[in-house]
Amino acid sequence: MNFLAKETIKGTVWAYLSRYSGKLLNFITITILARLLLQDDFGVAGYALVVVGFFEITGLGIGPALIYYDKNPNRTNTAFWLALVVGFVLYGLAWVSAPLVGIFFQDIRAVPVTRVLALTFPLIGLSAVPQAFLRKNLSFNKNFVPNFVGSMAKGISGVLLAMYGYGAWSIIFSQLIGTAVNTIMYWVISPEKWWPSFRIDFSFVKPLLGYGSHIMAIELLGVLLINVDYLIVGRYLGATALAVYTIAFRLPELLIMNVSSMVGKVLFPVYSKLKDDPAAIGRGFLVTTRYVTLLTLPMAVGMALVARPLVLVIFTEKWADAIPVVAAIAIYSAIRSIYADGGAFKAIGRPNLVTKLHSVTLLLLVPVLWWVTVRFGSLKYIAWTQVVMVSLIAVFRLIVTGRVLHVSMGEIYETIQPALIGSGVMFVAVWMVMRLVPAEMLVWQLTTAVSAGILVYGTVMWWFQ
Repeated sequence: MNFLAKETIKGTVWAYLSRYSGKLLNFITITILARLLLQDDFGVAGYALVVVGFFEITGLGIGPALIYYDKNPNRTNTAFWLALVVGFVLYGLAWVSAPLVGIFFQDIRAVPVTRVLALTFPLIGLSAVPQAFLRKNLSFNKNFVPNFVGSMAKGISGVLLAMYGYGAWSIIFSQLIGTAVNTIMYWVISPEKWWPSFRIDFSFVKPLLGYGSHIMAIELLGVLLINVDYLIVGRYLGATALAVYTIAFRLPELLIMNVSSMVGKVLFPVYSKLKDDPAAIGRGFLVTTRYVTLLTLPMAVGMALVARPLVLVIFTEKWADAIPVVAAIAIYSAIRSIYADGGAFKAIGRPNLVTKLHSVTLLLLVPVLWWVTVRFGSLKYIAWTQVVMVSLIAVFRLIVTGRVLHVSMGEIYETIQPALIGSGVMFVAVWMVMRLVPAEMLVWQLTTAVSAGILVYGTVMWWFQ
């Protein structure tokens, strides 16, 4: 196995364990809060989480710029202050524009929660450099500590605040607490024995902002792609519908979206080490796509089939409206995982290509989602529209990726074929189990269906792979 595959697998495993441990704690927290809080509380906090999420980036792309460029103490010092300044600027912009958020969502309650949650921006700016150190050194195993400890602080504080009747504020305050703890831990475990000084080398500002601006555009457009449906749902269907839609995303995000997200974070620094060997990057894209789809496709198929018992067992009948949304978003998440190409484009010095792809995707997606929401007012229709659109977009992006990385569509299809076959066989097995076990026996139906799916898929993979 070549260097790229080894480093990608090792990095992805550690990155996923690190991210997954935090996400698992967050999911447990959300499960508890779903029982303690009203749907309306989730929706009000969701307003702020969606808006702040648009700007929750690593200091204007400065962290990725440090990964791309060679190490230089003066560049690092300059990057630290730039990231911090950007964090405070974003906080100021969020404070001033918060009334517009209330107008957009037609709910004045969105204003104070947005202003308070925006305090995360300076905290994120503080962590930009130590995070870049870890990623540049491929020290993904060390990410476990800040993610786990930060998520633990966030979860405990959120549940305690909810129990004492803080409602939507329990989610907002816990988010701030978790981010603060996360930032502190990044500095504690940083592999570089470095401390910022007040010396700034302005000759590094333009290169950092030049490369970082492309990364910022990519991240902002990427966040917009992920959150545009939340904006539309919150704007036209209200806080309760936004809460249901948000809850429906939790399981697909935990089990499926995190895989492709972590692979993307790992691939960028790994690809950067091979930026002068495009052929190796192309081979690496095929290898990692195979590994990703072997995980995400069966999880998506299985989750879509067991959505009903899964939602009712975990979140209770109160969130039953999320069932059809979970089924659709599971499929949507798996399709998105197939084209995790951003790391390769950034590594070969063409981040602008990702910007263009995101822009085209948005131009296609936004008007369609808006029309479906206004015309039908159904979360189910919105979710399945996402599936149709992401399928079309995936084909287009894979064609572009193939041309840039010099891999054919035939090679890409051969890469994902094992996952398609295994998931197809598993679909039949799980569907039969779901029909045989009585629907009222929720726990038994869920456990037998999941067990059958794992057994059948594992057997198919052992036979063919």
